[in-house]
Amino acid sequence: MKFETTEQRFDNWGRTVRMPKFQEGVCAQWARLYVALRDASSIPVVIRPEEQDGWLVEAAWAAMPNHVHKWVLKYTYVWRMSPEQVQTRMRKSHGAVLRGRQFDLILAEAEKSLNQSVARIKAADFVKIFRTDACKRLESFI
Repeated sequence: MKFETTEQRFDNWGRTVRMPKFQEGVCAQWARLYVALRDASSIPVVIRPEEQDGWLVEAAWAAMPNHVHKWVLKYTYVWRMSPEQVQTRMRKSHGAVLRGRQFDLILAEAEKSLNQSVARIKAADFVKIFRTDACKRLESFI
């Protein structure tokens, strides 16, 4: 699935992990359970390409090392908070004061960090697939 901008991709991520679909800010626990059940299931699950990309972004988000970037993104794209609400929530819930900098710059840094995390996950999956294929080919020779 190709998106024209990273903002469209992250909006898709927000739509994918937000559940029930009619509510604005519900996510975490059911998403974790859904992914665990989906991955453990032997029954093939049909997932639309945009949902698959949303779950890829969610996995990349979970692997991000910067706590502030993670929550700025979650509050912006999943919870649909305004910049002022995000700054207030970050200060009250996480002890991170963001008021001294422009929010657009903070969000851009967070988006860049998430894009890098997505790239790392894609590269890791490629290596895993490549190793699996190489092992199968090696077994066929033995």
